[in-house]
Amino acid sequence: MAGKTNTSATFFAQKKLLGKAHTSNLKTDGEELIGSNIQTATSIVFGETIPSDPSRTLYHLQSASNGAPATVEYIQFTLDVLTGTTYDANDSGGGAGSDTGESSQIAGPHTYKFRLPSNYESVSSNSRAGNGVFDNNKLVHETLGSLQLVPPFFSQAAPNPYIVKIYKDDGGGGVGDEIPLLDNIDWNVDAYNGILFLQDYDVSKIPAFARAFAYVGKMAEEVISSGSSGGSGGGSGDNSANYVVTSATGSLPNAKVIEAGSGISITTGPNTVTISSTLASINGREKTTYFVTSSHSALSPLIITGPDFSTVQYDSNKIDVNLNGQLLHTGSLSEVTAGTRDYNLSATGSITFGFQLEPDDIVDTVINVVGSGDSGGSGDSTASYLVLSNTGSLSNERAFVAGTGLSATDGGANGNYTLNNSNGNYVFNEYLGQADGTNTFFTLSNTPTQDKNISIFVNGVLQMPSTLITSAPFQDYSVTGSNIYFTTSSTPPDGSLLMANYTTNEAI
Repeated sequence: MAGKTNTSATFFAQKKLLGKAHTSNLKTDGEELIGSNIQTATSIVFGETIPSDPSRTLYHLQSASNGAPATVEYIQFTLDVLTGTTYDANDSGGGAGSDTGESSQIAGPHTYKFRLPSNYESVSSNSRAGNGVFDNNKLVHETLGSLQLVPPFFSQAAPNPYIVKIYKDDGGGGVGDEIPLLDNIDWNVDAYNGILFLQDYDVSKIPAFARAFAYVGKMAEEVISSGSSGGSGGGSGDNSANYVVTSATGSLPNAKVIEAGSGISITTGPNTVTISSTLASINGREKTTYFVTSSHSALSPLIITGPDFSTVQYDSNKIDVNLNGQLLHTGSLSEVTAGTRDYNLSATGSITFGFQLEPDDIVDTVINVVGSGDSGGSGDSTASYLVLSNTGSLSNERAFVAGTGLSATDGGANGNYTLNNSNGNYVFNEYLGQADGTNTFFTLSNTPTQDKNISIFVNGVLQMPSTLITSAPFQDYSVTGSNIYFTTSSTPPDGSLLMANYTTNEAI
């Protein structure tokens, strides 16, 4: 089994106790530039309870108990080489291991620093995102303890969820194979500063990504400060009411902090809070089928009763048009006239095809309906409280109700009240891969909301789903979770390109 040398293990422990990161077996503690710590100051001590067995779901905020504030988030970090840590571990003092092949290792970087992903603020629902600490591309060690990984001693579960996982690059900039904890490169991570150290360098095992839980709750300093503020609350309202506030005050025992979930935006004014469904959020699909009964000449507008393309502002990314099951491509009228695109959508609602339609042709239109973004009225500027249920004791109270397409989660007293788009998000034109002529199994990147909400295309041709959905006499494929299984008779031909459209409740 792989084992760290006494040099590596001793240096790591000794430098940690001396307040230094271990980045090289060739450096003494006096030569190390990055600090480490055994937590003491209240500004860097975790102040809220941490869950003992959280699930490893990326960017999912989790708490220690129902109704408690979220304190951990599973994040995919980028790993950057730390300058000045390239050496040959076989050199004197380098601390190379004794596993097979390690005596012939070459010089290479031995230390990597954890960096938040470039899109962290858009993929995370952390209320602290963008606050100067939880920022896009932020290096963990530069926050001086304000951003820390959660070390494994917070859990005794097996397997321990707080053990960091590191991965190679897949060759295309994505996450590749995992480098196991007991791999012969003998690596370890400093949870305080986000520093990864490799005892042995292997050119075939270059770490590029890491997944770990970060602490996102309040530090002890903030908890102590809020508990001793002694504020009066600034009003004579009913203290037993369930108040919805835009930020925690500490003076209301049943206050819920309102947060924008997926597909929701919140705008705070002097006397109002406006909650809207964002335009990019898909609430559902509207499909219309038109049967052609007589010839229709090319470049002649076709009016189909039913679909209203104006509901999505004629956005081609939210509209699909199929002819006899074949997915068509939209473009400008000049492109359609030139024959480089199949059809054009007119502001009048008509479809102009670049070719003639014949009797018995079938035209299917699919509109992915978006929220209207209506704020719900002008509001009463004299309103004082937004409550979850009317109490009768507040003269200007308003009961907050989640409308169509929204769901709400009440985190309990002093917790969060979260709104989510309950109809899922829509995934457009996901590339599933290229067929080899024998493979009948393909995988979606996310789990669909329902099997019927999936459209699979092979070389642009819409495939027939399960007979349980269509009641048709045959099917091309079936769905289990995020897995697509083609029937043997419908195996995609060699070289075919597979695409998918579907809805999912997962963050995308």
